[in-house]
Amino acid sequence: MDDDGPGVGDGCGAEDAGDQPLLDLLDALVNDRGPTGAAEALGVNYRTVSRCQRSRRVTRRMREMLEEFRDAQDVSDQGLGAGGGYGVEDDASESPQDLVAALERENRELRETVEAQAVELEALRRQVSEQEEREQPTAGDDAVDGGQGQTGDWRPPRRRPGMPDAGVVTLEEQPDEAHAFGPAAPMVSEWRRVRSAGQVSGSRVDRAVAGVRRWELEMEMLRDFHLTLPPETDPLDGSSRRDHVRWRKEALAEAHRVLGRAKRARLLRRVLTLGLWRE
Repeated sequence: MDDDGPGVGDGCGAEDAGDQPLLDLLDALVNDRGPTGAAEALGVNYRTVSRCQRSRRVTRRMREMLEEFRDAQDVSDQGLGAGGGYGVEDDASESPQDLVAALERENRELRETVEAQAVELEALRRQVSEQEEREQPTAGDDAVDGGQGQTGDWRPPRRRPGMPDAGVVTLEEQPDEAHAFGPAAPMVSEWRRVRSAGQVSGSRVDRAVAGVRRWELEMEMLRDFHLTLPPETDPLDGSSRRDHVRWRKEALAEAHRVLGRAKRARLLRRVLTLGLWRE
């Protein structure tokens, strides 16, 4: 990848007065061709051009590219040409091999940028996840052990004869769910929808989003509403409920990782196909 900025891993510090002619050359080239055109002429990423202009510092990589451009075009002798440029030949004169090499270089730089951003996003996700774990476990454990939490002391009522036991959720909707599940009834309905969506429909990202939501709902139904979920058919006791909450928490963490990989894969495919790929 091109330089990450001034003074990062390349020995560059404050602005070197000897680099001023190169900065003047860069400014003129950007004015003539724009940031993207200047980047293509120099063989670097347009972000590198923008950073150099903003910081007014020339990294080792940019110095090499500007000097090569200056020497190749003999800027010191020719100056601005009649067309307002630096005597650079029109793109039409470039060989197909040069164009292919330029495209490959740009794609490689974009891939490296995407990979670096993915690493940063994953690090941020881990920080957020760790912060949430530090803030939530105590309240979550208390809700399981003592029956307290955002729902207070609500417990599933007994159901009519012939219906599943109190608090037992089934894959099929039951006629008395508004009574049996109380404030959790809308959550049970949503859980059935996202469970089906995560198995059969949508893109890879859509299925991953449904998976995340499923495990979030299951944790809340188990922990805060004391429900029992398939494949269990008998109400859970306190110890079993804690075990179920624990492994749902692990499943939720894995679902977040799957979602992150799906989003990065989608972004990379769009970058590599120059935005032509669609799910």
